[in-house]
Amino acid sequence: MNREDMKNLRQYVQEFYRLFGFLNQNVTPCGFQLSTSQVFSLQELEDRALTIGELAERLLLERSSVSRLIDNLEKNGFVTRTVNEENRREVFVTLTTKGRNSVQKVREQSLLYYESILKGISEEDQHQILTGFKLFTSALENRRKSNEF
Repeated sequence: MNREDMKNLRQYVQEFYRLFGFLNQNVTPCGFQLSTSQVFSLQELEDRALTIGELAERLLLERSSVSRLIDNLEKNGFVTRTVNEENRREVFVTLTTKGRNSVQKVREQSLLYYESILKGISEEDQHQILTGFKLFTSALENRRKSNEF
């Protein structure tokens, strides 16, 4: 890709980020009253209990940031912390019923949101969007693994 195309890509990524609502830190793009980081945390906890360190690793965030995130989610009744009886220094974070219900609601709301965005786009173009996101995400993962830049 030439330099001019890369500038355009940067501009489109920034515009996507703005239009999708990622700059609003208290509401998900689909309108749910949680931050995107909070929702991602709840989704990671949906199938298993995790430690703060494990969650930080999955979210690609610092432990201290995830700890604050979990403090807030716990205060609002979405998660609980449980001490591991076999290793008392280890604390697991798990979803409460409210947290589980919220994950399900967010999932449904987000699917409706995506449907509303894609409804005016041909199926062929929708598949191109999916393919493009897969390729771009894969490239981002590879770049992170190589620790370049």
